Amino acid sequence: MTDTQSRMPPAPRLSDPSTPTKSSSHDIFFAAVETTRMPMIVTDPNQPDNPIVFCNNAFSRMTGYALDEIIGRNCRFLQGAETNCDAIDQVREAIKRREEVAVEVLNYRKNGSTFWNALFVSPVFGDDGKLLYFFGSQLDISRRKEAEDALHQAQKMEAVGKLTGGIAHDFNNLLQVVLGYVDMLEARIDDSDRASRRAIEAIGMAANRGATLTQQLLAFARKQELRDRLLNLNTLISDFATIIDRNLGDGITVRRRFQDELWNCRVDPVQAEMALLNILSNAKDAIDGKGEVVIETENVVSTTEQPLAEGVEPGEYVRVAVTDSGKGFDDNQINRVFDPFFSTKEVGKGTGLGLSMVYGFMRQTGGGVLAENVEGRGARVTMFFPRARGILEPAKVQASQTRGHGERILMVEDQEEIAQLGRAILEDLGYEVVHSPSASQAIDLLDTDSNFRLIFTDIVMPGGINGVELAKEVRRRFPAMPILLTTGYSDRALDAESQAFDLVRKPYRRAELAQRISTLLEGPNGVV
Repeated sequence: MTDTQSRMPPAPRLSDPSTPTKSSSHDIFFAAVETTRMPMIVTDPNQPDNPIVFCNNAFSRMTGYALDEIIGRNCRFLQGAETNCDAIDQVREAIKRREEVAVEVLNYRKNGSTFWNALFVSPVFGDDGKLLYFFGSQLDISRRKEAEDALHQAQKMEAVGKLTGGIAHDFNNLLQVVLGYVDMLEARIDDSDRASRRAIEAIGMAANRGATLTQQLLAFARKQELRDRLLNLNTLISDFATIIDRNLGDGITVRRRFQDELWNCRVDPVQAEMALLNILSNAKDAIDGKGEVVIETENVVSTTEQPLAEGVEPGEYVRVAVTDSGKGFDDNQINRVFDPFFSTKEVGKGTGLGLSMVYGFMRQTGGGVLAENVEGRGARVTMFFPRARGILEPAKVQASQTRGHGERILMVEDQEEIAQLGRAILEDLGYEVVHSPSASQAIDLLDTDSNFRLIFTDIVMPGGINGVELAKEVRRRFPAMPILLTTGYSDRALDAESQAFDLVRKPYRRAELAQRISTLLEGPNGVV
């Protein structure tokens, strides 16, 4: 006897099926099996190919087969191309040894759809020890398996997110140094030195591509601090039209179908534009730069019974969909398009981060994203943005003054190479700069010298006090002091209270930093 047999309870013993008993207990047993909601079958190993000799209504309902289509057939008719062979081998071996077995197997219904089946098989012996039946009870566990798969996917995404978020943080600091000195060199190179200018431009272009990649990593990791504002997506896409057309090229016809009176959303416009560009870039590649792309907007409602996409809670949403005229996603691709580093493009032509960035960004906004094929069209990727209540604010006038006049700035930065760069940029712009390597030293400095016009601080710093906490302390002591935060990675330090502070993301460019500081010091219209 095997170890497995020694641990199992004795198998039930019934009369020989060739001479069925008409006893009351026999009738009660089969009546109970017939009416139970758990699918059950009985097979006869004494007949060729061990056919099914009994099944209840629950088994018929689960599989979609009628009784006369089931009786007399071996259970293998439920198997298909994706049925897991290892589970079938376990069942086959257990039947050979006349042992109990419990497996989870992917089966097929009559209509071709699949379901996960928790199968429990037990041998049934007669009073004389002869093997009479195999009794199989089953349970459709498809929902449980889907929940497990969703959990595993979420855990995988979270693990990869932590890794990519950390990489992006360090890489952004490196790119900040590269782009900062590119801007400084560009301002000093004479226009007649074309070779040097071309070299600097090439360095800048490569660094910008790296910056875009890190933004995608942070968005996928959902560690990109979002600066959202109330806006209308019809307006955002329309204002973005020139860049969209240039990105897609002359060979693609862009059609826009916008719903009138579209609901407003609270969205980070920069990240929303980047997400849309990533989707459009995939559409362009799918049709090889020739064909049609349709951009649609629509007010929609998600319900418990009919959610718009995975993870989209019941509520009101604005739908932004991009449909191309290509071949659509392959069956093997459609379930993986949002996985990080998965790409349908040839080697070297894609990072596999475009749609994963969209996935991370949309989940961070409280919405969702869906990839699907459209019959007669091609592939469609749809973003669902939560509706926001409120009235749009008028656009601010951009400040024209971008140079300083000797104003003192306290810069708080723990990395020496970035501190040197920041000081050089700000002094070149006409400001006087005092550097502090930590938030705690900055607080000590402010105790003795508070004659600063602005605080410019990194967020993620060692020493127990981060940039947000420093900003709150400065705001408490000096309510009118302008504060500008910077980061390459939020690390969740930016809580709801931090939204009161302005932020410039690393790697920032010289012109962007000059504009932000000028606006904070002089006001949006150039006046205090």
